[in-house]
This record gives sequence, C-alpha cells and structure tokens, in this order.
Amino acid sequence: MSKSAAPAAAGQHTKAATGVAVSVIVPVRNGADDLRRLLASLERQTLPRERFEIVVGDDGSTDADVRALATEDGFVRVLSGPPLNSYAARDRAVRGSTSPALAFCDSDCLPAPDWLESGLAALERAELAAGEIRYEIPARPTVWTLIEVDTYKDHARQVAASNAETCNLFVRRRVYDRIGGFDDSLPEHGDFDFVQRAVAAGASLVYEPRALVTHPTRDRARPFLRSVWIYNRWYAAREVRAGRRPIGLQLRSWVPLVQPLRSRLRYGRSLGL
Repeated sequence: MSKSAAPAAAGQHTKAATGVAVSVIVPVRNGADDLRRLLASLERQTLPRERFEIVVGDDGSTDADVRALATEDGFVRVLSGPPLNSYAARDRAVRGSTSPALAFCDSDCLPAPDWLESGLAALERAELAAGEIRYEIPARPTVWTLIEVDTYKDHARQVAASNAETCNLFVRRRVYDRIGGFDDSLPEHGDFDFVQRAVAAGASLVYEPRALVTHPTRDRARPFLRSVWIYNRWYAAREVRAGRRPIGLQLRSWVPLVQPLRSRLRYGRSLGL
C-alpha cells in the first residue's frame, strides 16, 4: 500500500536485534522537543531496554535536531525521507524495524511506564490492541479544550466500531505485512483505514486500558476547527473512494442536531459535555 521512498541511512542499525520483542514506531516532522520528551518517557519503561527499539520515521524534517537524536547503539534510529505525511513516515520506520510486534505512538504523547508491557500482554490475546488515550488537561482549560476531550480519542468506543488511532496502537507485524501497511495517499484517517482493513481481513482488535499514553489538547479555536476540517475532509474522501456516501451528504445530516444526537446515543455518550 505504501508508495514512499526507501529510508535514508541516518541512525542505521548496526547490530542484530536478537531478543527485541517490540519496535516503537514514531513519525515526526520538525518536532525535536516533543521527541526528546517522548524518548525520556520511553527510557522509564518497565520492559527491559534490550527488549525494545525505537524507530523514528522522519517526514522531511528541516530541523537537524531530529536526526541528532539517533543513538550510536541503534536503540533509537531515525530514518529520514521526503516530506509526504505521517503514514508514509510510519511505513518507512516499520521497514527499518526488526521485531515481531509494532507499538505505534505519536511524538507529542507520553506513555506510562508500563505501556509496552501492557500492550504486549494485550497482543497475546489479539492481533491489534488499542491502548487508553488520556488527555493532558492544561491548568486553564478553554471551551475548545472541553470540546476536544468530548469529541476525540475515546478508544473504548472506537474499538467497538472497528477503529483505532496510531497514537496508541499495538500491531502484530504479520498483520501489518498481510494488509500492506498504511495507505500513504491519505494524509489523514490513514489509521482508521489501516485498522478497518485489518479487521476486514480477519484480524482481532481489542481495547487495553492499561496501555496508557497521555495526549495534549487543542485549546484554541483555530487549531481545533482546522483539525475538524481536515478529519472530515479525508473521512469523506475515503467514503467516496469506497463507493459510499459520506454522512454529511445524507439528508438527515442537514436537520439541526439530529446527526450529533444520533451519534452520541449510538455510542452510549451523554447528551451534554
């Protein structure tokens, strides 16, 4: 499925990965500060260091600090390529990884110390496992903070609809290989596309609340509304590509409040924030 170029040699692994149980896959573009915090969090994992590796898919960063985070022992590798999108970067990182399990995480997330151990335990009973995503609430939340928390990243409900997000997703490599990785022609919604294709191909998906990461919120109108536009645009593109009519083009969606209320009731959510 991926059409991205082969990885560059920056931070190339120089020794055999014998005993590595899981590869942490992280996409990044000019996010060295976020990446440093993530790497510090991964250093505190309860899973022994020799049991995992970190492979960063660099999506065309112009910030040399990103590439400088690769370590000489190959524990952290940075594989650079042209600026395409995060799914092309993830595919590049997976191709440069070595283990039978993949742990996807975003550079602005912070995993709990037992994140990897909990995710690997979940993969013993399923082929994909979506962990808990907990928002990191600022000291002074805004109305946009509250809407963000209420709208997105509820993995328990997403898994019930055969969806999951790559900011906290564990996947058996054989499943990734079987379905051909991510569709890097989709700048957004590529994680939902990936998980839905995997489930359609017979892979089992579970929710694992013990595999926890924290995620920042969007606290201002512009970034939140921009994200809504991008998500909905590429959701619609996926639906049209599959020969389906996007929800926004269905008549009931034009009746005020009907679609939001139906959606909230369907997923067992309250009718207020």
